[in-house]
Amino acid sequence: MSIYLDYKALNVPNGLNAQQVEALRCVADSLAAPSTGGAPQMLLRGKNIALVCGQSDLDDASVFERAAIGLGARVARIRSSDAGLAPGAELIATARMLGRLYDAVECQGVDDEVLAQLEQHASTVVYKAIGSPRHDAFRQFDHIRRQALAHLASTAHDEQGCREAFIQAVLLSTLR
Repeated sequence: MSIYLDYKALNVPNGLNAQQVEALRCVADSLAAPSTGGAPQMLLRGKNIALVCGQSDLDDASVFERAAIGLGARVARIRSSDAGLAPGAELIATARMLGRLYDAVECQGVDDEVLAQLEQHASTVVYKAIGSPRHDAFRQFDHIRRQALAHLASTAHDEQGCREAFIQAVLLSTLR
C-alpha cells in the first residue's frame, strides 16, 4: 500500500487524522511482511537525508538513522551546534544549502523558530523529530498498532522496532 502524506501535517500536534495514521500502519505492516527473496527493500535508494541533532538526541538519532538506512537511504548526521542553525541571514543560506544537498532533513532538538525557517527556505521535506517516541503522530501510530496486534498473544511490543516501522512508513509516504 502506498500513500502520499504532506510532511507538514507531521510537524503540528494532531496534524494527522485517524485514516492517515491507519494508512501509515498499513505501510509499516507491508514492510514487515516477508519480501521476495529475503533481501531488504531498498525503496529509498538514491535518497539523501540530513539528520540534524544535538548530543542529547543520540538514541532518537540512532533509531531514525537505522530506519532510513534500512530502506537504502544515505543519512548524514549533522550536529546542530555545527550547522549554524540560528535565526538570521546565515540560517536562510544554510537552509537553501540543505535543500540542494538533501531530499529531506530530520531535525531533533532544533528550536521551533529555526524549524519554521528551514521549512520556509530549504525547499525540501523537513521533519520535526519523527524519530522521537514523544512525537504526537508516533503515539497515535503506536496506539493503533497495539490495537491491531492485541489479538496476537505471542506478539510482544517492541517500542524501538515500532519507532523504526513508523519512521520508515513516514519516509515512504512523504518522499517522492
